[in-house]
Amino acid sequence: MSQFRLKTEIPAGMTGVSNLFLDYYMPNANGEYVKVYLYLLRALHTPSRELSVTALADALDHTESDILRALKYWEKQKLLRLECNAAKELQGIYLLHIPVPDAVTEPLIPEQEAIPSDQLPPRRKPYSPDELSWFSDQTECRQLLFVCEQYLKKTLSPSEVETLLYFYDQLHFSVDLIEYLVEYCVCKGSRSIHYIETVALAWAEAGITTVTQAKERTTTYTRGCFAIMKAFGINDRNPVDPELKYIEKWLHTYDFTLDLILESCKRTMERLHKPNFEYADRILKKWNEKKVHNMEDVKALDAEHQKRSRQTKSAPPVRSTGFSNFEQRDYDFDELEKQLLESQQIRQEV
Repeated sequence: MSQFRLKTEIPAGMTGVSNLFLDYYMPNANGEYVKVYLYLLRALHTPSRELSVTALADALDHTESDILRALKYWEKQKLLRLECNAAKELQGIYLLHIPVPDAVTEPLIPEQEAIPSDQLPPRRKPYSPDELSWFSDQTECRQLLFVCEQYLKKTLSPSEVETLLYFYDQLHFSVDLIEYLVEYCVCKGSRSIHYIETVALAWAEAGITTVTQAKERTTTYTRGCFAIMKAFGINDRNPVDPELKYIEKWLHTYDFTLDLILESCKRTMERLHKPNFEYADRILKKWNEKKVHNMEDVKALDAEHQKRSRQTKSAPPVRSTGFSNFEQRDYDFDELEKQLLESQQIRQEV
């Protein structure tokens, strides 16, 4: 492959890693993707170093496909921009300022039913050193931070401390509720403060203020989570963060019953012969857009789709006039599969 130039809008002089990257982007990224991004940061300050996909693959003991997948992933996260020529050969990589997430709850808010602004949890405000010192002197806060460190099995970073204080001071969660929140997320297999904050904001939006209310919600979630993993044939591990977010969205954003979610998993396995949360999510998104509430609605939607398919097959051929007017089918598993496969064609896209 051809060589490319590496450019940036990040100040030179040191190999620095943004706290935004560490707090919000690194926890949910594949570890190999993180290695690629860090290597690019280091390479910025070695101008004489010649870079290419092959060179990156050799340096990190990856395949070239691994490198391209990582680059495309970070481009989708808006951390870098890939510059290609007309032949789609990589000519340059432009490292961008790391964007501040607008709201960590965005994946949990339905596109067509946005929550009114006066019902959203307050946006997190930063704390001054004096405020942090004041909180650290409060017995209740010291106890909370100590317990959370035991659950997370590490010393809390300043960013993590501020996040927990946000739950306590601005979301008005009790100490007991915050401790249960952290315990719950750790038991689900995630110690990511980003994921913990996502769950906390979802609880705040749902009006949860007590441990009892949280337990009622999480009991339903836990049962659903187990059933969904089983439907995908995954019995040897807990769901990882991206999978947990999909499950949270299906159960509490779309508010689907478990039988509908399991039906989407079944159709995914029948179509792809392997578990794929993204494909199942596309199915459920379609059902949500069509106001599906139960299996009878699904059957009616299937019947409508089959009727349109028969009409399309029986219709006489139309002579092309250079323009085609047609109605796009809005419930098409072939199109869903096509979209999914296209999103995974990393090598062809770069």
